[in-house]
Amino acid sequence: HQPMHHFSSYGTMISSAKLLLLQASVFLLLLGSHNVIAWSTPRMTRTNHEVTTRREVFGMSASAVSSTGLLFLLLQADPQPVSAYTPDTDKLRESLYLMSRVQEATVQQERFVGRSLLQEDLKKKMKLTLRLVEKNYLLLDQINFSSSFVQPADGIIDAVEAGNEAVDSLQAAIDYVNNDLSVGPMTDEQRSYLTSNLTDCREKLFVFLKYMPQDKLLQSRERVEDENVKNREEYAGSSDDGLFNPVKLPWQQ
Repeated sequence: HQPMHHFSSYGTMISSAKLLLLQASVFLLLLGSHNVIAWSTPRMTRTNHEVTTRREVFGMSASAVSSTGLLFLLLQADPQPVSAYTPDTDKLRESLYLMSRVQEATVQQERFVGRSLLQEDLKKKMKLTLRLVEKNYLLLDQINFSSSFVQPADGIIDAVEAGNEAVDSLQAAIDYVNNDLSVGPMTDEQRSYLTSNLTDCREKLFVFLKYMPQDKLLQSRERVEDENVKNREEYAGSSDDGLFNPVKLPWQQ
């Protein structure tokens, strides 16, 4: 499977209307309380320059009776061409933005772990979302790229070690969801294992990010915050307001 958003070139990304709609809508259908912008789903512009808002994407999701049905409808649809997601022109800032989104995603995943009663329910939610975190944000690529910007230079060993441990912890959570979750009630041991790996990923990223240029890190986080505020404002007071239930960003806790 090819990643929906490919960032390994740090400047070029090809996105199709079908994949963007599929990504946004399946997230919303399966997760309910999902923050679209937190998964880097851009607004989509029709050829007549009208904007497809997040609310319209929610409407698509709500009208589907199952994730399978939604997948079929989206893949059979013939949507208008859309504008591609535009990465930050500053490659380091874009990479820091993606790592910040990974941190946010770990908090979202922990919320799923805490709320799910059955293994099969949790696996259904996390298998898709973790795969998209892995494919969209390419955490190892971000660590490798941004390592050349470590400050001070003598912190490179500690920074890279923390970054690689963050990648390993995220992968451990992905592997556990894919291979070890089955059916039946969630156990305390399962919750603990998943939560500890998600938390470790987030905390190791904090260690890595302290070696990054702090002005660019701040700007990348402000971008996350701004996107989330715009998303929240768009749904405030609407019939879809209950679907929007973002987590508190980890650097604000």
